[in-house]
Amino acid sequence: MKTVKYILALHLVSCLSCKVNQTKEVVKTIKPEIARSIDDDIVFQLDFEGNTIGKYSSENLSKDVGEVTWMLLDNRALIEEDPKFGKVLKVLYPKGSIGPKQGGIQFDKPLPKAKEYYLDYHLKFDEGFDFALGGKLPGLTSGGEKYTGGIHPDNGEGWSARYMWTKGGEIIIYFYFMDMEHKWGDTVKMNVFFKPNDWHRITQHIKVNDTDKFNGLMEVWVDGKKVIENEEVRYRLAPLGEVDSFYFSTFHGGNTPDWAPANDSYIYYDDFRVTRLKPDGLD
Repeated sequence: MKTVKYILALHLVSCLSCKVNQTKEVVKTIKPEIARSIDDDIVFQLDFEGNTIGKYSSENLSKDVGEVTWMLLDNRALIEEDPKFGKVLKVLYPKGSIGPKQGGIQFDKPLPKAKEYYLDYHLKFDEGFDFALGGKLPGLTSGGEKYTGGIHPDNGEGWSARYMWTKGGEIIIYFYFMDMEHKWGDTVKMNVFFKPNDWHRITQHIKVNDTDKFNGLMEVWVDGKKVIENEEVRYRLAPLGEVDSFYFSTFHGGNTPDWAPANDSYIYYDDFRVTRLKPDGLD
């Protein structure tokens, strides 16, 4: 009788062990699929939690983002602690500075070519920030930084859709594309004004057009509220002009002294993401 009980006990332990192993196998099977789903959506992300407080160098940037086409920091980038976001990037725009060589920072991050991406990030203009006449902010592009600074993509080979702030803190899309009407880029208004010392979330969705059709899409959300929706954009002549770059480009200018800030000014940045799918929290 004792032998029978012993055999039954061994059988029960074996079955329980089998179920545990099966459960572990299920977990092992599911988790990589979830991870792959997340990885497939997020193309690029950048936060600053892995950095120490103080100077943010080109070495720090390379560690955070990997390969870039080029960069220009020039001792104008710092890491600071923010009560809401933790460690964030603080960018300096010195008094009297005009253009990328004198103020702000720049880097061009290549992305896998695609017909559409979302770009999502947070920013805060510091108390006392001098908007002057305006300046540039990061955005998606095709061709990196090539189609900026008065260079027109007349043959539909690329485009750029950076943001700008303008006088009084109004935020616009500063748009270079094949049908642009102005030498120095077209303005896409959203009737939104940013005030210093408030964090804002800005989200951009670019979907390029087919062939030579006017069926490309531009959408922008500010703090989760949609402020731009245009379904008739002709970005390019396909197959050229796919989305291929995140261009972190920020400085005052313009190119004349009246664009320069009258005092040292700062913008804080955090939580950059380029994704294939629409981010959560948008209407």
